[in-house]
Amino acid sequence: MFEINENTKKIEFSHNPFSMPQGDIDNLDLSEPLKLKAFQYDIVCNGIELSSGAIRNHKPDLMYKLFEIAGYSKEKVNEKFSGMINALSYGAPPHGGIAPGIDRIVMLLAEEKNIREVTMFPMNQNAQDLMMNAPSEVDENQLKELNILKRKK
Repeated sequence: MFEINENTKKIEFSHNPFSMPQGDIDNLDLSEPLKLKAFQYDIVCNGIELSSGAIRNHKPDLMYKLFEIAGYSKEKVNEKFSGMINALSYGAPPHGGIAPGIDRIVMLLAEEKNIREVTMFPMNQNAQDLMMNAPSEVDENQLKELNILKRKK
């Protein structure tokens, strides 16, 4: 779950900080964090990540303890991840998943080096989709429908 950063020599998350650690969660030994394993996984083919997934940590108290090991105070976790902490505080069930990147698989099959060559509507480096002319201007009726007020600076 954790590793030592070679530059800073500090403990940090090795993969996903929101993954559930393996073991008896109610009696988890946090005294040797580098020995902790997490429920997280990747599918890799020829060095290309096709998919990534995990069983998510759904226990805020445990999340605070794990983030503390990586140098985050409870206040910092609340500041940076308030939406997740708030949602989990209502009692989320255990959950997880994986999302295979079909476009990455096609990239490998087509022997392309860049995912933009196989993505149906690739964006350029300015986050524009030239095929779909996006982003585009939003007209006043659309803004009104969504109850959005546009102000000039």
